[in-house]
Amino acid sequence: MKRILFFGLALALSGGMQAQQIKMPKLGKRLQSQKVVEYLANDALAGRDGGTAGDTLAVDFIAGQLGKLGLDPHMQPFNVKKGDVNTFNVYGSIPGRSGKYIVVGAHYDHLGMGGAMSGSRRPDTLAVHNGADDNASGVAGVLYLAKYFSGKKNLEHGIIFAAFGAEERGIVGSKHFVENLEGLELQGGKGISQKDIVAMVNFDMIGRLRGKAITLGGTGTAKEMDAIIAGASHEFGNALKVTRSEQGHGPSDHSAFYAKNIPVFYLTTGGTEEYHTPDDDAHLLNYGGLDSVATFAALLVEQMQGYPGGLTFTETAAPEASPMRGGFKVSLGLMPDVTGQVENGLRAEIVVKGKPAYKAGMKNGDVIVQVNDIAIKDIQVYMQALGTLKKDDLVKVKVLREGKEMFFDVQL
Repeated sequence: MKRILFFGLALALSGGMQAQQIKMPKLGKRLQSQKVVEYLANDALAGRDGGTAGDTLAVDFIAGQLGKLGLDPHMQPFNVKKGDVNTFNVYGSIPGRSGKYIVVGAHYDHLGMGGAMSGSRRPDTLAVHNGADDNASGVAGVLYLAKYFSGKKNLEHGIIFAAFGAEERGIVGSKHFVENLEGLELQGGKGISQKDIVAMVNFDMIGRLRGKAITLGGTGTAKEMDAIIAGASHEFGNALKVTRSEQGHGPSDHSAFYAKNIPVFYLTTGGTEEYHTPDDDAHLLNYGGLDSVATFAALLVEQMQGYPGGLTFTETAAPEASPMRGGFKVSLGLMPDVTGQVENGLRAEIVVKGKPAYKAGMKNGDVIVQVNDIAIKDIQVYMQALGTLKKDDLVKVKVLREGKEMFFDVQL
């Protein structure tokens, strides 16, 4: 459907009433995650921008699903100073013996109608940005784990299932959450401190699994991470190709927790051509893949239950910039594959029309193997290479296209 005009509060409410009747299917059924995404990414929610009717309907829906699982949902209001927007985090919990908690979270908001300064990659187009992958898919992952753990007894560590608002406005909701832990209403008692958080598991864009490849960030943020990942991978039959990134920093909600010396995991299936456009719709998602990523995350959480004293936080080096959301002084004008599907190179997932790489002749799917004199082995080396470039440089780029070496002069 094309969405050029705002649907209005009345239609949003009517869509919300229909969606509230959706019942969560049994664990593992394909439609469980699909129905969550289809509701949150419905046109009637108008892109779930903070402070809108769609934002409120999303919060109500998530709270309702947590309530059905017996997780005593609560809303945590906060204000976004930029734009003076009032919105919410919503969360529910399961207690554990230790009094400590693992936070499983994802942001539920998106870009609303898009437009200038919204973060849309089509800032000149005013249309509903449904955000099915970004990040209705992540919320589906949170609810998947809530269902998975809601029937389990005698957990060592409790679990908080949280959906954060205003991530697209600068991870505002997750920052507010982690800075106000003492006010949380939990089934195990009111309020906790930062030292009571074992780790945070963050889902952001987990709906487009391709080649069974995911990126797992934060793998250097605790000494026990290698053993936890190995245990979860073994339990899951090594069914996913996991590319690790040690960094706890990043352009998503886990970074708010890492900044408080809390170990983190960040799961994503990477960027797509539809990222931050009106085309990020529910029908494009791989729901079986989404459930696979969520199952792997559940196994990570189970592995962490085996450390009664919690995990040992370790600090990681800050990345020079985000491969998903920029931060460099210049770029080639492409979206790289962050999931590491190619060995000894970096696949250009999307070569953006009109940008330097496109003008030079590069195409979607080209595998970058060299930038100037730097051999590109993976996303980290590519980021380092970008850090050496400046405006007006003429960059020599070597790629593999269908196994054939090709060379391009990219004018920045």
